[in-house]
Amino acid sequence: MTPPPARSPDGWGQDSLTDYFDSFRGNQFATFDNKRPAVADLIRIDGLFVRFLHGATNPRPFVPMTFMLRAHAAYRAAAGAVLAGQLYEAQAMLRLCLEHAAYGFYIGADKVRWQRWMNRNDSAAAKHAVRDDFTHNRIRKHIKAAAATIGGQFERLYETLIDFGAHPNEQGFSINSAIRKDGENVHFDTIYLQADGMPLDMGLKMTGQVGLWALHIMQLIYAERFELQGIRADIEEIRTRF
Repeated sequence: MTPPPARSPDGWGQDSLTDYFDSFRGNQFATFDNKRPAVADLIRIDGLFVRFLHGATNPRPFVPMTFMLRAHAAYRAAAGAVLAGQLYEAQAMLRLCLEHAAYGFYIGADKVRWQRWMNRNDSAAAKHAVRDDFTHNRIRKHIKAAAATIGGQFERLYETLIDFGAHPNEQGFSINSAIRKDGENVHFDTIYLQADGMPLDMGLKMTGQVGLWALHIMQLIYAERFELQGIRADIEEIRTRF
């Protein structure tokens, strides 16, 4: 990763986009300072991802580990957006984290399913086969058959993310909007970056829940590594706060 420059580049903050980036970063600092217990949990969860993924050599099965790397990247993107107050768009990134972990578990050690997924764009028939196999309902049932509690959590988290911004739905739209009257004029304000309040608290909590769920589902596959790295015990300790 490239370290941040000692000072802003010439011209930075003098246009609407980079000025927005400064507001984004400023909100991250404020959330870090004002919501220290919640942010500390997100940092610890990120550390569990790193502990699980870093230094893993020739994991068996191999494929779920690659999906978990993408789940971790999505978790970090979501956490950054949530700390900045960009809560609506963060829901889509959290869904990406959830689904990458779920796909990794669904494929598992099944080489045929992995090849089917990899060959998606080879032909119209191959694309149809992937669409038929990798449906939300099939993946949900697969997880629930392996672990009913984790499968139930997957359903709840998925539907909540859809409601609040992973798809354009009323609840997420409404909570990030405000109607303002100015005399006879009515203004419809869209909130890009939320300030402190219930939506931010909800976003921080949801980020932690999704990150923990991704770790939980991988624990079913890599139980020995989770035990050896002490991850299982740490997950259980953090989970009591969610």
